[in-house]
Amino acid sequence: MPTKKPKPIVEYRNYYLPSSFPVLLLTGDNWKISDVRSEHLHFHNCLEVGICHTDSGTLEFCSAMTIPFSAGDVTCIPRNIPHTTYSARYTKSRWSYLFFDPRLLFRDMLPPDFNYSMIYDDIHKYLIPAGSSRRIALLAEAAVEELSAMNPDHMLVRSYLFVLYMEIIRFQNPKTQNIQPKIPPRKNFRTFPGIHSISHRHSISSRIIT
Repeated sequence: MPTKKPKPIVEYRNYYLPSSFPVLLLTGDNWKISDVRSEHLHFHNCLEVGICHTDSGTLEFCSAMTIPFSAGDVTCIPRNIPHTTYSARYTKSRWSYLFFDPRLLFRDMLPPDFNYSMIYDDIHKYLIPAGSSRRIALLAEAAVEELSAMNPDHMLVRSYLFVLYMEIIRFQNPKTQNIQPKIPPRKNFRTFPGIHSISHRHSISSRIIT
């Protein structure tokens, strides 16, 4: 009688995101991915945005589906999607990770009926290759840089992440690029400082049309 293949073990990683500012940053020289493939997949309770700073490797999902990554790539993996990451042989890729819950972070910035599930359940949409979207890379790096500061400006970070989130949605589904969410004017909604800061730091021009 043939032996049954054991079911894969999937781990749940619950990241604590304070209700006052539901964002978590993991970065630094210690955040390096081993070249040893984990036997277990894992999934999170929130959205994961990763920046690969060095080397290359593989993202693996259910049913052994894989995507190669390399330095400069940005990944965006929705909550509840089992996956694992490992570096190429004899290397240890260095990463920065942003974990946040768009439903909590942007709840007063988007209409009540906004579809937060617009990020596709297609693993090939989870990786933004280096050079394919300069804005996504700049926004992710700007959020990491600000959160790494001694006294980070949470309003500025939220501005970065909001635009980053919308850019990722547009990258994953170009048909949404002309959709303009109806955002009511609010005193605590400020993306202008974020846009100005990115323009200043990276010496690029920006134009705001109102």
